[in-house]
Amino acid sequence: MNSFFEAFINEKEPVYDIAYISAEGTECWRSPVANNANNSHSVTKFFIATAIGTLVDSGRLTVDSKVKSFFTKEQMPEKMSPEWDEVTVAQAMRHRMGIEKIPYNIDNDNDIGFIGDDFLRYVFSLEITHEPGSFRQYSDEAYYLLGRIIHAVTGLTADEYLKKAVFEPLGFRQWAMAKCPKGFPICGGGFFARSDDLAKLGWAYANDGMYEGKRIISKEWTDAAMENDYACTRFRDTDIFLKTGACGQIVAFSKQRPSGVSWHGYSTDSGLRNDRMLEAYCRLLDERFGKL
Repeated sequence: MNSFFEAFINEKEPVYDIAYISAEGTECWRSPVANNANNSHSVTKFFIATAIGTLVDSGRLTVDSKVKSFFTKEQMPEKMSPEWDEVTVAQAMRHRMGIEKIPYNIDNDNDIGFIGDDFLRYVFSLEITHEPGSFRQYSDEAYYLLGRIIHAVTGLTADEYLKKAVFEPLGFRQWAMAKCPKGFPICGGGFFARSDDLAKLGWAYANDGMYEGKRIISKEWTDAAMENDYACTRFRDTDIFLKTGACGQIVAFSKQRPSGVSWHGYSTDSGLRNDRMLEAYCRLLDERFGKL
């Protein structure tokens, strides 16, 4: 067992599973008391952004498309901030819709009773108090909206579309997505999967969108995702890009030193632990590829 995996296993708080993927294959570890598939929380957003990317690749939408244009008047509340007319797909992916106050979280069981059954109407009822694009407020609501756009464009719910466009080409095994009362995936979280499957998408991004000879997403999209933070953020000043999830989940990859990692766990300070684990990933890359 290499030092990268040992760094996880020696953590005081639980680690459920870990995977490292490179040209040499996949190395993985799973706690004997963990589920095979675990909640990836906001790592889900990396997959939803990728699904949007496949639709951009095929010309079925653009990142500049207005989110409101995908829905009928009947699907939206009577009273809406007029700024909703200007919100784009890119701004939703970047959490820059201009919404500052989000009273309830659609990924929180305790809030669902306040939101009601119609999550889409709830999202559009949120007040936009800043010019779209000028203010960042992280939310699951933005990605629920993107999931509904996937449905509006394809006729498939986001999980059905991901199964066809991403999960099956990557050879995913056990997976599931939490859904709203109307049967649409939450999309900002609630995606249950295995780390050794999640890491495959990181590996595809590390290889300009290719996985085992199959095109998953275009090189243009992988570049755009890293440049524009479409659920894909650089770790400090390193060559690593990543998407984190609540309590200590991650998918990360390096294109310069082709590899990917993923893990699930639980931590009361997931930010600090993810930093420690990413530092361990950096050391592993230094050992196997050399320092940049």
